[in-house]
Amino acid sequence: MADITKIKIEQLNNIYEKAIFLTGSAIKFELEDNCVDLTITSPPFLDVIDYNGDNWLRNWFNKIESPEIANFKKLDDWKKFIFDVMIEIYRVTKPNGYFIFEVGEVKNGKVMLDEVSIPLGEKAGFVCEAVVINEQEFTKTANIWNVDNNSKGTNSNRMLVFKKGEK
Repeated sequence: MADITKIKIEQLNNIYEKAIFLTGSAIKFELEDNCVDLTITSPPFLDVIDYNGDNWLRNWFNKIESPEIANFKKLDDWKKFIFDVMIEIYRVTKPNGYFIFEVGEVKNGKVMLDEVSIPLGEKAGFVCEAVVINEQEFTKTANIWNVDNNSKGTNSNRMLVFKKGEK
């Protein structure tokens, strides 16, 4: 924290005053059209994580009512949900605003969710400007789930950078 200047602290305070924290379904935000500059999110992965079981304690500790998070088993069901979310994010995104969508690979690397998601974002109206891929080395905690480096699980983060054009 020693490298944070007074100017940066002031900037963060100004951002904090304007920030909105939402919980609930991503299919319908309680926001007006064209009001968001940037959305960064990571959707539920396809048939990989038990979000409800994994997050109940965190939510309880933070006094957040645990929403029921969908755990999709079929790719077509996941795609429909993701498309509906992208339509809503497009609605609330300002012209020239950005949407960062973080996904990975599933099904032992057979399904690359970035390749599935790009056409959905484009169909929703966004332009995919970049895909940033972060291949990772696993830490010791990966051993808890019997995951060896790059042999199981999600081995990369793929950030899709979408932009909403001008109207």
